[in-house]
Amino acid sequence: MKILHVVQSLSGGGVSNVVVNLLKAFQRLNVENVVVTPYMSSSCYGLLRESASRVYLLGGDVSPFNSTKYILSSQSQLKGIVRREKPDAVIIQPGWLSLYSCFLRHIPTIIVVHGTYLNEIKYMWNHPIHGLEKVKYTTGILLSQAIETFHLNIATSREDVVVVAVSENTKRELTIMGLSPEKVVSLLNGVDKERFKPMDKNHARALVEEEYGIELRDKVLLHVNPGPRKGTHTLIKAITTLKRALRKDFTLLVVGRLGPETYREHVEQMIKNLGLEENVKMLGYVRDEELPMLYNAADLTVVPSYSEGSPLVIPESLACGTPVVATDVGGNPEYLKSAGLSDLLVNIHGYDFSHALSHKIEIGLQERRRVNRDSIASWSDVAQCFPDIMRQLLEQKTLP
Repeated sequence: MKILHVVQSLSGGGVSNVVVNLLKAFQRLNVENVVVTPYMSSSCYGLLRESASRVYLLGGDVSPFNSTKYILSSQSQLKGIVRREKPDAVIIQPGWLSLYSCFLRHIPTIIVVHGTYLNEIKYMWNHPIHGLEKVKYTTGILLSQAIETFHLNIATSREDVVVVAVSENTKRELTIMGLSPEKVVSLLNGVDKERFKPMDKNHARALVEEEYGIELRDKVLLHVNPGPRKGTHTLIKAITTLKRALRKDFTLLVVGRLGPETYREHVEQMIKNLGLEENVKMLGYVRDEELPMLYNAADLTVVPSYSEGSPLVIPESLACGTPVVATDVGGNPEYLKSAGLSDLLVNIHGYDFSHALSHKIEIGLQERRRVNRDSIASWSDVAQCFPDIMRQLLEQKTLP
């Protein structure tokens, strides 16, 4: 089988990681992969050399905001690639590129949606972002949601198009946005279990201390990909309660950039005002190769998001044997249930859930949890589900 992958620019980040890992898994299933993308960084190209037969660069830059114009202006390039390659099926990701399906008539097409902003729209007005940054943030979320909804509703009017949502919550949100439930299937993201695997915790901690020049305390918490939507400020507030309750030394490692400047200033001021400078270590950007070491050094990974799709942080942490506390959004409940950690799920009943979050973190730290690593799907497990979906679309295509 030959699959044409039409994807966003590949230059790092969650969607790029999903694309790269799926291509590798498809290649192991003897699928011929052809990639079409506006742009690809040299690092991503290096990762794809063995898993993609050919890579076509359309040029320029595309985002949700200019996606309609970009798709219309590059449709002739895509049609030429399709005539040349004659693929058996097409996978488009993310959803705001789904309008391309209108120019791929008679080819079974899967559109992968990595999450919606429905829950974020509910809560984003309360985020501690200020001034012009708040206007840009909220407007960007609203426009992105509207554009993706517009594209998806047009794309799914075709019989040979199906949407793969990365969680049951995402599937439910897509139906709220107007998509027919019959057009959407749910499939969680996987994990590379060769990269993310358990290692000696003391050794991992020694490596982290040496790499970042810090001293880890008794208990170690890890928070990856911080930001307003990821609930970093709520986690900092929860840490204050936790510090009083546990009466133990602990370290919270925050990995990644905090986002808008006013938000970063707010979080930094919170840490200072609450006297958490010795407990919270902001590591900033770290290389992907260092993530397994960080997961293994932690006693608990915390994902306090207001909105999610299928966050890679959770299966990566679980594959390393480190339990996770997470909010009940996106794929979080499915991951924790499969790993036997449902009691570490935080229900969001309002904007400030810091007390409930602190309580769940305390439970997670009380004893060393055994994670059911085998229950976490690998990327090969995920990739094997796509041919079944494609065969169903091909059967529909051949029906009289």
